[in-house]
Amino acid sequence: NIPLTIPEMTLPYIKVTTPQLKDFSLWERTGLKNFLKTTKQTFDLNVNTQYKKNRDSHSILFPLGAVYGTLSQNMNTLNQYFEKGRDKVVDFLTKSYNEAKIRFDEHKVETSFNKLPRTLTIPGFYLPGLNIKVSTFTAEMPVFGYVVPKEISTPGFIIPGIGFSLPSYTLILPSLEFPVLHVPRNLQKLTLPEIRILKTSSNILFPAMGNFTYDFSFKSSFITLNTNVGLYNQSDIVAHFKSSSVSVIDSLQYKLDGTTSLTRK
Repeated sequence: NIPLTIPEMTLPYIKVTTPQLKDFSLWERTGLKNFLKTTKQTFDLNVNTQYKKNRDSHSILFPLGAVYGTLSQNMNTLNQYFEKGRDKVVDFLTKSYNEAKIRFDEHKVETSFNKLPRTLTIPGFYLPGLNIKVSTFTAEMPVFGYVVPKEISTPGFIIPGIGFSLPSYTLILPSLEFPVLHVPRNLQKLTLPEIRILKTSSNILFPAMGNFTYDFSFKSSFITLNTNVGLYNQSDIVAHFKSSSVSVIDSLQYKLDGTTSLTRK
């Protein structure tokens, strides 16, 4: 509660002079002191959202047998495409590694990288409803560098008349590239993860909708707000909304309460 003092001033362009404002208190002049206890305000805000899973499920008729048959027939073709792509990647990495190794050995440059294997692992997972289980996929990753040595020769020249000559020099400079420093030995044996069909079925199971609740509360010396929203899956689907406000200003006080339901046949 610090009074404000603003001197008289003339606004540019419009040439309007504002009067002097002396010892103006927002607390006193705006009426805040009539419904706020103190100039320092605190409030509590709470938000809570909860979803309770339903153990029931819905069964939908679906020709999973045809899906399983198509999947089984195409797995061999997919594996063949994967193996061809894998072999091309291995050839490319090996070629890049050999070229980089020749240049490193030629200039007696030692490569340094972490000897620990860098492994990509995708954990196994289960597809609910389809009853399909996919095994863990693990692959050791190749190691790449950033620079390779590159030989550069400067031209020699002679300045006629004064007999000044500059011989040719050979410099070994780092060149920004991405050489392969390590090719995993088991990369050539890499295969796709195993896909197993645990149990054939002609139905897909979907979990039933659970119960959802949302609670909101705001409390201060000026106003208190409470709101609750609920969506419940019982014998019927019921939606409930409740909200209320308590304030020192009568016009801000209210209370709302409503419920609707969807009846199953």
